[in-house]
Amino acid sequence: MAKYLCSFDMGTTGVKVGLLTRDGKLVGTAYREYGIMISGPQWVEQSVDEMWQGQGEACRELLEETGIDPKDIAAIGVSCQRATYAPLGEDLKPLTNFIGWQDQRSIEQCEEMKRSIGLENFYKIAGVPLDPIAAVSKIVWLKENDPETFEKTRMFGSTQNVHLHQLGVENPPCDLADAAYMGLLDVDNLVWSQELLEELGIPAEKMPELVHSGTLVGEVSKEAAEATGLAEGTPIVAAGGDLQNAGLGVGVAQPGYVSVGIGTGGGVLICVEKPLRHPDISLNCLPHAAEGYWEMEGVALASGGAYKWFRDTLGDIEKGEAAERGVDPYEILNEKASASPSGANGLIILPTILGAGSPNWYPKARGVMLGLSASTTKGDIVRAMLEGICLEIRWIIESAEKLGTDVEEVRIWGGAAKSPLWNQIAADVYGVPAAKTEVPDAGLVGAAICAGVGIGMFENAQEGAETMVRITERYEPDPVNAAKYNEIFAIYKKAYNALVSDGVFEDIASL
Repeated sequence: MAKYLCSFDMGTTGVKVGLLTRDGKLVGTAYREYGIMISGPQWVEQSVDEMWQGQGEACRELLEETGIDPKDIAAIGVSCQRATYAPLGEDLKPLTNFIGWQDQRSIEQCEEMKRSIGLENFYKIAGVPLDPIAAVSKIVWLKENDPETFEKTRMFGSTQNVHLHQLGVENPPCDLADAAYMGLLDVDNLVWSQELLEELGIPAEKMPELVHSGTLVGEVSKEAAEATGLAEGTPIVAAGGDLQNAGLGVGVAQPGYVSVGIGTGGGVLICVEKPLRHPDISLNCLPHAAEGYWEMEGVALASGGAYKWFRDTLGDIEKGEAAERGVDPYEILNEKASASPSGANGLIILPTILGAGSPNWYPKARGVMLGLSASTTKGDIVRAMLEGICLEIRWIIESAEKLGTDVEEVRIWGGAAKSPLWNQIAADVYGVPAAKTEVPDAGLVGAAICAGVGIGMFENAQEGAETMVRITERYEPDPVNAAKYNEIFAIYKKAYNALVSDGVFEDIASL
């Protein structure tokens, strides 16, 4: 009997492939980086061939290093970056490069869609804001600027469609969690929106078939087996979008739990029983990778990126000390932060160095340090940075709670979860337990759970999460610190709102 689940996490800058046992033990991983191409004014594309090559190389490396027989792999789950798409021809091969989610070529199309469809109506249907991130406006751009390619297109394919086809799925569907960021899904009814398709002149027959996450969709072909080292005939399962899989991979498969991942940015996913809409259009509402549930999600634009900026700009001493000791510079910075008390001796940092993300979405916001005094130490500054990142994420969670969602526990993953200090700060700031899971690669675990569901190894995503996700540490909020952070959070919001309403951010941005 096959013993392992293989999962691919096809990200923006690279692919990671992993092998896991049924009980969630990570046997090994391999990674290959690939790039993005700035191919025109505000154009961001990616090479389909380069991504496929990286996928094959990483998979072969993993199989070689682990020594696992490919025939012992029970199923493959493919998780993909969302919103990136390519027009596919009659043979389902891409007619262009992937057009990336960061691509901004369709700003004019978004403005026209706001006039013809309306911001609120689009959000009500699709569950995502009307901006250039979702693929829909770039499909409209193609229709208006390259009508020949538009007409030749058999399918407007997400990255998932392309990767599934490359692995051997003859007519690849798109699972709902991944499809939502095409911007054409009726999120309430889980079908392509006829209203949007008709309004925008996009033929419904050019959209892929829709399936639930965790659906068995095909088998590895002979050609794909040669490219990846996988066994021909291995079952392939559609395994959702990246953020949904990461949430599933830390066990957020039912209401009451929140996934918080801090990497370069901060991603927040809140599991809900029915589709909700935020009155300010500030949180996305999408199908979850756990069938039968939806999720609200928000993003902090800098987060770990703000801490990296601090390390690279103001952490030369710590980088030198880290080199001498043979440790990560963040470890030295965290040591200094641990010497500062909760509240960082009255120092508050707004880490919005790339603008404000959810729930405020204000690109002119800038990073702010409040409360400097003659007694402020570097440890205070570092701690205030960690606290500020958590405070920004708390604002996202609070916005979802105002819609009636309950938060019992936060599941943390990403680079921040490596730090016990930061994990305790998270629990104290959020005011609920913060739990860390055994496997840090949450997206790989989530895709593996979907793979297990697809072949009947698990009855549903909940059983898969209970089986494969293990909590290794749980940080309980300290009541005294939590009360202090409630006060600091109020000041944080007051300061941000004042800087916006008084035009300070506007003035600084114009300098």
